[in-house]
Amino acid sequence: MKSKPMGALFGVLALVAILSVAPAFGQTANEVDMAKGAGASQTADCVAANNCFNPNPLTVAPGTQVTWKNTDTVSHTVTSGKPSDNQTGTAFDSGGLIKPGGTFQFTFQNAGTYDYFCIVHPWMTAQVIVSASGAPPPTPNPSMNMTMLQAMSSDQSEMVMIDTSPAAPTSGQPLTISLNFTDSSGNNIKHQNYAITVTQDGKSILDNPTGHTHTGLDTQTTSALTSSDPVDITVTFNGVGLPNTDPSTWTGPKGDMVSFHVVPEFGSIASIVLAIAVVSIVVLTTKTRVIPKL
Repeated sequence: MKSKPMGALFGVLALVAILSVAPAFGQTANEVDMAKGAGASQTADCVAANNCFNPNPLTVAPGTQVTWKNTDTVSHTVTSGKPSDNQTGTAFDSGGLIKPGGTFQFTFQNAGTYDYFCIVHPWMTAQVIVSASGAPPPTPNPSMNMTMLQAMSSDQSEMVMIDTSPAAPTSGQPLTISLNFTDSSGNNIKHQNYAITVTQDGKSILDNPTGHTHTGLDTQTTSALTSSDPVDITVTFNGVGLPNTDPSTWTGPKGDMVSFHVVPEFGSIASIVLAIAVVSIVVLTTKTRVIPKL
């Protein structure tokens, strides 16, 4: 009778092993998948997770051929650069739309960090890091990372990208928010007027109704956060024009609001705890079923 609980235990361990490799199943080491649903909206889940191209970043050695596979239901491009760059596609470009199920390949010969995105859906951004050793670079301190989020106006004519530093809300530290306003072609918008509000736990930690940027780039900083709870950021497009002129003469979207939700980051420990919890529950259940015969 002892063979049944032992068999169940081995089965659980096998299940945990399968779960640990599930994200990589069906994906080669040098393959990047375009997440399903990535092209639906700039509020897609992968935008906040920064993995519309997955994995992101991908680290390879010089001379490695990388394959991008479109696992989404709409077409995408793979274009080097950033949406805000004046020129894009200079390092590599898919040369057209990659249809669902299609692939694009490029061989990276030189070491460096290569930014890329989808022209059709510019909120899809990622990086390929070409390292001489081919090994991933040291993991930086999460508090020093930056989180990039993007959203477009309702008429799709303007986009605002924000970088938050630190990447996750951290109690006792202010949150620095870098804003970049661009048109639909990725060009910076000069003399963009905007409003920005930031709240945490229902309390305002930043409220600027008269934001203005001469270059399309601006920075705002909140007061010190009282917790590490999620932060909500709302940016309102208020038109393009000189700040001392009549607002009725300003062009572009006006009163158009977009919102961002910045949440704390969770490391691999969460997965480890989950795996241990699954093993404990199933083993406990197995033990309760082993009732010796009288």
